[in-house]
Amino acid sequence: MAPAGPDVGPQTPCGQGAAQISLGVDQPYAPNPSLAFPVEEGLQGGVHVDVSLRVQGSLDPDSVDVQLRLWDGDTLRGRHDTADWFFFIDQAAQACDYPKARIVLEDGADGVLPPARLGEVLDRPLILDVRLSSPAGRAERQAQITLLRP
Repeated sequence: MAPAGPDVGPQTPCGQGAAQISLGVDQPYAPNPSLAFPVEEGLQGGVHVDVSLRVQGSLDPDSVDVQLRLWDGDTLRGRHDTADWFFFIDQAAQACDYPKARIVLEDGADGVLPPARLGEVLDRPLILDVRLSSPAGRAERQAQITLLRP
């Protein structure tokens, strides 16, 4: 890795400089400019949403801590945590991808949101808080997203 100045960050396979996070869908990564994500029913009786991440900037793709929180005001409605994970490198885009981070939806009281209560979180703004940390850099993004009926 090339030396870097204090504000530039090291050159990494994800790029150089302050890391920026984009939200998308699928694998391979596809942009989702509407920030509307479909909800899916799981086989174990819960519901979830998959969000793909793309990072451009100084981040070590071989060791990333991933934390996603889905908020409905002050109520936590879902989370995804992965420690010391790897991101896929997209050399053509000079970016690194984390596909389909699964966020299991919660009922607001530490339980899984049952499909019968899905209407509580659909078709209205929620806040997705994304935090990434690696030996080569960090990135954070907060975005207003909408969950769509399955």
